[in-house]
Amino acid sequence: AVYALSERTSVYGNVGRSFQVGVGTGSYKVNQTSDLAPSVNDGWELGVKFRPLPWLDGRLSAWRQTASNEARRKLNDPANDAENIGKTRRQGIDLQLNAKPSAQWNVWAALALQRSKILLADAASASTQGKEIDHVPHLLFNLGVDYRVNEALRLSAWANGQTSYFLERTNSTGSFGAYHAINLSAAYRVNSQVDLELQVRNLTNRYNEYVWHDGVQDLHAPGTPRSVFVSVGVRY
Repeated sequence: AVYALSERTSVYGNVGRSFQVGVGTGSYKVNQTSDLAPSVNDGWELGVKFRPLPWLDGRLSAWRQTASNEARRKLNDPANDAENIGKTRRQGIDLQLNAKPSAQWNVWAALALQRSKILLADAASASTQGKEIDHVPHLLFNLGVDYRVNEALRLSAWANGQTSYFLERTNSTGSFGAYHAINLSAAYRVNSQVDLELQVRNLTNRYNEYVWHDGVQDLHAPGTPRSVFVSVGVRY
């Protein structure tokens, strides 16, 4: 539901319920005498949309989702089975801003603050009671700017990143995964059918990685270093 407070401001809210079942072999009854109950997920969001200036608009919202018995695939499991985390809660605040001060410039930013908690741990993982869900960073951000040189050429620069996350649900093996990257792009429209684009990702060649814990050790997978991409788009 949306309610317009004025021509420039409106408030909104939504609420929903969904469900989740096991994944992989956990989707089937294998050597089980009873059915695996689904996880019922209840969520809501409340927010405000605003346009204080003709060239500036944004959105600020708060949200929460509670799962009755969250399930997920076990990493590195030879049987491709699923496991139950327990009753969980995820909540956060989102902020988005878009500015277009002129026909040539477009500036945008997005910020997300989030927290997670295991409210009632699965019986097989009692030590995770009250802990954070793994691989959920507290902060994520994106911001960028586009400059249209002319009808054919557009230059862009943007940055994105996140804070670190816990590797497993007891939160005892440290946190990893924080990164930020700066990217550049130049897009050129050759004609009404052909576009060219040159991108430089991770301009400063900053090291980043995905890290997870296999129950014994931390495993580190390096991310993409400074890279150059060229693409051609054709419409017909």
